[in-house]
Amino acid sequence: MTKGGGKRHLKRYVVSKHVPISKKADKYTVRPSPGPHAAYDCIPVAILLRDMFQFARNMSEVKRILYERNVVVDGRVKTNRKYPLGFMDVLSFPKMQKHYRMVYTIKKGLRAIPIDENETTEKLCQIKNKTTIKDGLIQLNLHDGRNIVLSKEEDNNSTYATHDTIKISLPEQKILEKFELKVGTYGFVTSGRWMGRHGAIEEISAHGTKKTKTVTLSTPDGEKIVTLYRYIFVVGDQSPSVTIEGKK
Repeated sequence: MTKGGGKRHLKRYVVSKHVPISKKADKYTVRPSPGPHAAYDCIPVAILLRDMFQFARNMSEVKRILYERNVVVDGRVKTNRKYPLGFMDVLSFPKMQKHYRMVYTIKKGLRAIPIDENETTEKLCQIKNKTTIKDGLIQLNLHDGRNIVLSKEEDNNSTYATHDTIKISLPEQKILEKFELKVGTYGFVTSGRWMGRHGAIEEISAHGTKKTKTVTLSTPDGEKIVTLYRYIFVVGDQSPSVTIEGKK
């Protein structure tokens, strides 16, 4: 007899390192839905509302908040308590006039940091892949599952490379700016030992593939850090174009 689809539950001891819950408080927790971010690299909306922000005491209250359409992610209302929130997602609570961006932090992993309302209409997305579709048009495949098809004009006027970052409008998905992964631009480390650190890109090793070559960053405190090329997410030209760090 075959299985009736994927698992619907998740034991606490195997949750993502980003989820800030006690692994011994209960047996099960919320399993993130398939979506824009991998299960090991996201936080379900319900966990954020109940355990991180403590806007709800239990799952019934979480559902009520969602069904009253109080949660907006990337400019669109979300009602699924299992919806996965990941890096650079923009989260808003319009009735409370509170807005957040999901970023990696030092030691704590993925967290929501406060941002101003004027930042909720823009988002940074990294180009993970490019594909050619019907009529020879180029489609950009982004880190959060989005796909943007370039018009022939856009394709002719600009070169988009994998690992570059584009700033898009929300929810329209219009390309506003492009930031290349090159010496001089501002990078953010998304994984590894230096996760959550950021700084100006000083050097990119000339040897190796994109999986093995390294990047040297100069942080705002003057520290030099070396990490893998594939761990770098460009967030601006000479400085961050959006808020990437919470208030200390």
